Amino acid sequence: MAKTAKTQVQAPRERLMAAAELFYTEGIRAIGVNRLLEEANTPIMTLYRHFGSKDGLIEAFLADKDRRVRAKFARAVERTGTTGRERVLAMFDALGHVITDPKYRGCTFINVAVEMADAEHPFVDIAVSHKNFVRETFARHLTEAGVRDAEPLATQLLILMNGVFVSAQIYPDGTETAKQARMAAEVLLNAALATRDTAPEPGHH
Repeated sequence: MAKTAKTQVQAPRERLMAAAELFYTEGIRAIGVNRLLEEANTPIMTLYRHFGSKDGLIEAFLADKDRRVRAKFARAVERTGTTGRERVLAMFDALGHVITDPKYRGCTFINVAVEMADAEHPFVDIAVSHKNFVRETFARHLTEAGVRDAEPLATQLLILMNGVFVSAQIYPDGTETAKQARMAAEVLLNAALATRDTAPEPGHH
């Protein structure tokens, strides 16, 4: 396999982390140590020295992907959202960019949970932590928007988002999937805000 100039100048740890993208594109169980070492152009002792094992590299990859995804959505929200309502919808705009990327192969964290098929697995713990963070982010923006009891709606929006991730792997038109998901999120959000606006003031009947 031909190595790019970038591969040659990267440090060994960075090359291994770059090779770990294979876990996303092809699956964790499908990628063995030899394939990783070939892709990273590093000896096996380098893997052991930096990560301890293949599992150690997987954990580092998932933690790094978690940080990158959080930052990606945070940038999108800060760029286009100035109110709580706008920030909620900006999350779905960012989602649309993710699922229409030609390199999209599903949500990393859903993929891991499905492939491991074990709720107690350490990799699944990372996936759950990531999804909890997304739900908490929705809840924060919903509270900013004025939704009084934000948690149920935050959970519903997370379920909707997870459904979008999966649907985009099944249906070819990611743009339409993203559009419909944003519309559904807006319906849920508008309903919650309408309930807030029509609720009686405390002490009034």
